[in-house]
Amino acid sequence: MVHTPAPQAGPESLPDVPSEAVSASGRPPKGLLIALLWTAQVLSASSVIAAFAQADVAQHFHTAHIAWFGLIYSLVGTLMTPFAVRLGDIFGKRRIMLALIALGLVGDVLTALAPTFGVLLVGRAIAACYAPMAALVFATTRDVLPPRRVGPVSGVIGATLGAVVAICPVIAGWLMDDFGFRGALWFVAAVTAVAFALVYRFLPETPRRSRGEPFDWWGGLLLGGSISALIYAIGQGTTWGWTDSRMLGLIAGALVGFVGFALVERAVTHPMMDVRMLMRRRVSTVLVVTSVAQGTAFAAAAVMTVVIPLYPHIPGVSDGLGWTAMHSALIGLPAGIVLFLVGMAAGLATRRVDPRLPWLLGLALATGGLLLQAFYHHNESQIIVTGVVASLGMGMIYASVPILVVGAVSAREQGVASGMSMMLVGLMTTVAAQVIFTIMGNSSVVMKGTAFYRDAGYQQAYIALAASMAFALLLSLFLPKPQMPEEE
Repeated sequence: MVHTPAPQAGPESLPDVPSEAVSASGRPPKGLLIALLWTAQVLSASSVIAAFAQADVAQHFHTAHIAWFGLIYSLVGTLMTPFAVRLGDIFGKRRIMLALIALGLVGDVLTALAPTFGVLLVGRAIAACYAPMAALVFATTRDVLPPRRVGPVSGVIGATLGAVVAICPVIAGWLMDDFGFRGALWFVAAVTAVAFALVYRFLPETPRRSRGEPFDWWGGLLLGGSISALIYAIGQGTTWGWTDSRMLGLIAGALVGFVGFALVERAVTHPMMDVRMLMRRRVSTVLVVTSVAQGTAFAAAAVMTVVIPLYPHIPGVSDGLGWTAMHSALIGLPAGIVLFLVGMAAGLATRRVDPRLPWLLGLALATGGLLLQAFYHHNESQIIVTGVVASLGMGMIYASVPILVVGAVSAREQGVASGMSMMLVGLMTTVAAQVIFTIMGNSSVVMKGTAFYRDAGYQQAYIALAASMAFALLLSLFLPKPQMPEEE
């Protein structure tokens, strides 16, 4: 079949913004905003809580395969994302969001009740059904809000990650101390249940942009499967070795899958993704720089802010600080608060300034903050001060990403672009995390089968993270000016 690009959505082809979505003044009601904010961060909250519970889960089930606790979540979520985005265009995003959140809740409950580690992994795989939620939320924002509100609200949604970073570690520490890992997992289920109630009550249905079009199953399987294979291969790099035949086979298979995806998308009448969209400089540059920056930031938060505080201090063996989870969370609280407040301000400021300005400033501050952390991470005061500096930049980054993606694509392409952004961020986070562990492993001491890291490894890892952020800053100098919805 000959590929014919889908027609661009224009005013005559799309329904008006649902009347219940905005007030007479054009301002969205608080219930709608809360539904969007809460639902977008369900995945982040779940990931933070689960990260704190991981060690206790491993000890309770006496398993050496605890890496699957997080890995299976990433694999299933990545595979599902292109299907969820496309189904949202066909059936309406609200319907798909409710279905995915309901499945995710079933998985959360099964995870919390799991009698064995195998059952727990099944629950985590089902819970990954709401992994595409952020992509659907950002696309929904463009569908249900007036154009002039899309950019600022998208920025605020991105900035609420700061609230998750600030609050969830404290909650996780309290739950782990008083109720164990099952208490933490039940809290994740409660967060998901609230998301379902908010979406059901406050979110209007969105336009069905692809009604009656055949579903591109092969395109979705090739795209999601290829990225999942690549994430799994990179995630096993430090375990298998980077020249292992399994590693090389998965990477080769992923590359073949990407080529197959491109060929399929150019051949079908209604592709999962118009690959020519990725060839536009505005789109490709935004997706690359945002995924590199966010992947670096997420890896730094998930690895460095957990390993250094929580690993023990053993002279000559381990240069961790040996803090408790609650103490670590409280020390990180100021940085999380700053991240949230700066992100909110940056998101709202984009109504008046070019969103590239807070983005570039955020990258510069984040690079400087990571360099400071490379040399000053040895006590509470150093971690608080350097963490606040880095968070000034991270807040601007998190707030600017959804705005840049919105400004790079049309309304019809928004869901696909957001989904691709989420998948690339997951890939870059995996790459950055593995690079960090490889660097730290070069300065580690293995004792009784456990690797303990020395200060030289921490310093080199932070410098590598700063270099990655600086690379994103350099690429961002070539970002074209975003075209915001109100300018279309």
